[in-house]
Amino acid sequence: MSERTSLPYSPSHLSTRQLNMRTATTWNDLLNPGEATDFFSRRAFPLFEPTTRSYSAANALWLAELSRLVYRHDIEETTPPPQPTQTYFLEQAGCTRRQFFHSRKTGTQAILVEFNGATPYAVLVFRGTEQRIKDAITDLTLGTLSSNTGKIGVHQGFKLALDAVCSEIEAALTPLTCPIFYTGHSLGAALATLAAARHAPTALYTFGSPRVGDADFVASLKDIASNIHRVVNGNDVVTTLPPESFGFQHVGTLHALTAPTSDNAEASWIEGLSKPPKFLADHAPINYVDGI
Repeated sequence: MSERTSLPYSPSHLSTRQLNMRTATTWNDLLNPGEATDFFSRRAFPLFEPTTRSYSAANALWLAELSRLVYRHDIEETTPPPQPTQTYFLEQAGCTRRQFFHSRKTGTQAILVEFNGATPYAVLVFRGTEQRIKDAITDLTLGTLSSNTGKIGVHQGFKLALDAVCSEIEAALTPLTCPIFYTGHSLGAALATLAAARHAPTALYTFGSPRVGDADFVASLKDIASNIHRVVNGNDVVTTLPPESFGFQHVGTLHALTAPTSDNAEASWIEGLSKPPKFLADHAPINYVDGI
């Protein structure tokens, strides 16, 4: 059964930019997605399908927007928090913000939200990279993958980031009996993938995910591989990292989006000073939402 969730705004109040007619992606779209104020209002959101494990464009749209909204800070991180708050947008979208996870040691953040309809379901959303040194350290701490040892190899920075909140997340997930979806963008996608290897979700949707582990790691997810949906927008450069030559592989089924044509597609390196070039613009969370 599908669930209908009322949304806070009608399209009539939106600007041309917000109606997916943008001419260019800004640096703020890429580097500070949580500063947006148009969550769940850029377009009509179809019914979510909480019992569907296979790829659903409707589910992908909802989860992409949650992966963008998770970048917005709330009371736990900023006092006073930016208005409207993250919690406000979630409530207007019809869900309850059950728990916020935050490790000050590694800078890892995630939220667990619940939708209570005829078929309740929950979503665990990991935040991606912010402009903070701890996130940079996480991204750059690759570690070394040992080949032909039979030992599962994963990106060490991602592993340490998840370890910092894993026990708290596990305690929150264990009592739940409803379908649970994992999602995230960029670093958040990598953490969601690692989390799926530890506690299998109903389905995993990743957006702009880097590679997370080696062939043995991919093999360890074989039982849920058909429920892992890897969404890639255009020429998103982050999805090419870390290099395959280092032993890293992608996991799940690829769902390629055609990035919308914009001024960024023709941007020179000089123009890139004022707006990101296409290979970076394609990574912006807003372009995942608009591209589905």
